[in-house]
Amino acid sequence: MLKHELTEEGAVIVLKVQEDNLDALTVPEARPLVDQLVERGAIKVVFDMTSVKTIDSSGVAIIVSLFKRLRAVGGAVRVSGVNGQPREIFHFLRLDNALPIFATVTDALKGFGA
Repeated sequence: MLKHELTEEGAVIVLKVQEDNLDALTVPEARPLVDQLVERGAIKVVFDMTSVKTIDSSGVAIIVSLFKRLRAVGGAVRVSGVNGQPREIFHFLRLDNALPIFATVTDALKGFGA
């Protein structure tokens, strides 16, 4: 099971990943969680990566999938706590241009106007 914490901040759901790695081993466990968020009607999600030390293409794919699925229904994703290797990957793939990235969950919530 993917270690995570879900909290609600008003109309925003904060998904805090509590894993060191977001990769091919942990992403299969994350897919049902993402499906669940979309099915329950989540429109605004903060994807908190503060604990994530490494990410691979599978991890990037799950974040992009959530971004696309929410955008298709008028929603949005903000990413927070991206540091180290994940930040380098986001920059290399230019995801930092496509996805709003914030230093903290608080900043990401402000980005939603929450």
